Amino acid sequence: MTEDTTTGPAPRGRLAAVGPVPLLAALLAVDLALIAASVVRLVTAGPDLTDPWLLETDGGWAEVVGYAHQAVLGLLLLALCLLTRHLVWAAYAALFLLALADDSLRLHENRGAWLADRLAARLWFPPDGFLGLRASDLGELLLWALLAAAPLLAAVLLHRRADGWDRRASRGMAVLVAAYVFCGAVLDQVHVLFLDSWVGDVVGTVEDGGELVVLSASVGYVAGRLADRRRARAAGGPGAGRSAATPVPVRG
Repeated sequence: MTEDTTTGPAPRGRLAAVGPVPLLAALLAVDLALIAASVVRLVTAGPDLTDPWLLETDGGWAEVVGYAHQAVLGLLLLALCLLTRHLVWAAYAALFLLALADDSLRLHENRGAWLADRLAARLWFPPDGFLGLRASDLGELLLWALLAAAPLLAAVLLHRRADGWDRRASRGMAVLVAAYVFCGAVLDQVHVLFLDSWVGDVVGTVEDGGELVVLSASVGYVAGRLADRRRARAAGGPGAGRSAATPVPVRG
């Protein structure tokens, strides 16, 4: 009786397809430790937003780690853009670097209410909010949408012009971007609906913890794609040069 060799790849092999296993393990271990510490502090001390161990605390440990992830991710994506000569990676880099600027400078928190007030004054915006969301929350959503619109549109258009290796890799990046937007935008607004309740605490933990995990997975994924491309270039294999379709060159 012959041995069945049609089984799929081992779990470690599937994980390695996402990114370098040691790097992913280290990043996710830090994320899980921060999430666990936040849950313990939330249960034992309550939602004190001056506690640096809570995921939601402005300037807390989780936010600092998130900033580092965003900065490293932006740099890795720019490096991938230079290596592959495809601007789709620059569009993804712009998205995460804008997210870093928005989070660290509190752009959507500080300017969202201002934008809502200006639009409400012109009767273009509901002054009392909508569907349980405050006007300031709607302003924050609109401001983030305005910030993200250009790099997201560029990523979609440039993805359509890519082919071969870059298109396949871009699909994976698009899934991670969608997960990041879901945590940072959709769950953020669900959290607002349940503020000052245990449900809000749970949603807030899933939201902020999910963002950390997605950023870590993204860093590992892009690091893995950089390693793949460098190995292909060193071996002179199919992934060494540009893909079969005509890519968008980086103009200098």
